[in-house]
Amino acid sequence: MSELKWIWLSEKCGVASPNVLPLVSRLGNIDAIYNADFDTYVSVGVDERTADMLCDKGLDGAYGIMSWCQTNAVGILCFDNEKFPASLRALPNPPCVLYYIGSLPDLNRELCISVVGTRRMSEYGMKAAYKISYEIAASGAITVSGMALGIDGVSACASIAAGGKTLAILGCGIDVVYPKEHLTLRNQILKNGAIITEYPPSTKPHGYNFPVRNRLISGMCVATLVVDAPEGSGALITAKNAILQGKDVYAVPGNIDGQNTMGTNGLIRDGATAVMCGRDIIKNYAYLYRHAIDMQKLTKSEQCSDFDPSPLLKMKVGMRIGTPAPTSIPRETVQPKASVSDEKNKPSDFESFKEKLIQKKQPAKRVAPEVKSNSAEKKAKTERPVDTKEVKGDSSVAVLDTLTPRQKEIFSDMPMDKPVTVDYFTNSGYTMGEVMSALTVLEIKGLVSSLPGALYIRK
Repeated sequence: MSELKWIWLSEKCGVASPNVLPLVSRLGNIDAIYNADFDTYVSVGVDERTADMLCDKGLDGAYGIMSWCQTNAVGILCFDNEKFPASLRALPNPPCVLYYIGSLPDLNRELCISVVGTRRMSEYGMKAAYKISYEIAASGAITVSGMALGIDGVSACASIAAGGKTLAILGCGIDVVYPKEHLTLRNQILKNGAIITEYPPSTKPHGYNFPVRNRLISGMCVATLVVDAPEGSGALITAKNAILQGKDVYAVPGNIDGQNTMGTNGLIRDGATAVMCGRDIIKNYAYLYRHAIDMQKLTKSEQCSDFDPSPLLKMKVGMRIGTPAPTSIPRETVQPKASVSDEKNKPSDFESFKEKLIQKKQPAKRVAPEVKSNSAEKKAKTERPVDTKEVKGDSSVAVLDTLTPRQKEIFSDMPMDKPVTVDYFTNSGYTMGEVMSALTVLEIKGLVSSLPGALYIRK
């Protein structure tokens, strides 16, 4: 019955709700939360809209979810379960429940390191992610990622190749395979770890789910490693979450002129620790987690952690090209033809890997058909210009142009000189996921600042 009520609470409050923590801290347990009335909800700090929803005590929806999970062997880890990650309970917007499949380790005892990066990885980033993840997993630590294309997939694959464990945190329902290219990798993860999500079954992978999901990737880990992240990358959102959560942040340094290393180099400039191998991370936690970490295995793994494309091909890890290959070589860079061995003319591992995994022809750019609407109000809503008169510093028109229409709407709705809470937007009809995702991106881009008390203000 307890599980049923936690699912009910998660459905009524929504994902990443700031109302969960005051309810638990003030009312104590799920039975008291379920049995409370409107006035009690409001008195502990719940907004009136959510309080109204909590007054609906119907459990049909929760029962449907629990029945589906039982039928499909999906585990449900509730907030008050002793195995629920204690670090997630401390979040200002913790999940009420976690749905999982596979073998879930004891997240309160194991050393978990998140490894994240761009989908459009470079050869350098791919090799670094493979090597470091291989060594981390071989030592006995658990790697955590989002199972995305690129760096995330490489990290999970390398961890499995090392004989270690890995976890994937989804931004969709547990029954949704996303990305579809990672079906084989997903099945391998289930044999060597677990897949976890806070989203109920059948939830689609909406874009605004993933910035919200990222707080869990960093939240359940002691540290976060960022590999290959250009400016504006979602991996930087995970790094920001880690910093706010008081976790350690590591980054792989790269060429100062490289687009894919702008974000990682920026993290190092701002205080993140530069790393070149798994030992650079593991040595900092080996004593505290001596029951789980084996330094001898780490040393042995360093002899065989160099990049190997075979596991990636076997597990069908998907990727995107970070920098398009040139269509021609400038005349001044062409060298006179020299006599070289066939061995030197062989393509690199990365080139061979790309040839097998990536279609050389890019798909035709799809143009969305025009949608005619008779609603002038809807047109004004979607085409409303963003007020940029008092936008300062990095908040330039160029930055505003990179926002999605919904992010622009939320930014436009913010008062110029008055801090607001998330409730300011949810009371206006936006969903919690949309608001949290947009505010996170706006803060990363330097358009808003977060203040104590879960307040946000325009810069």
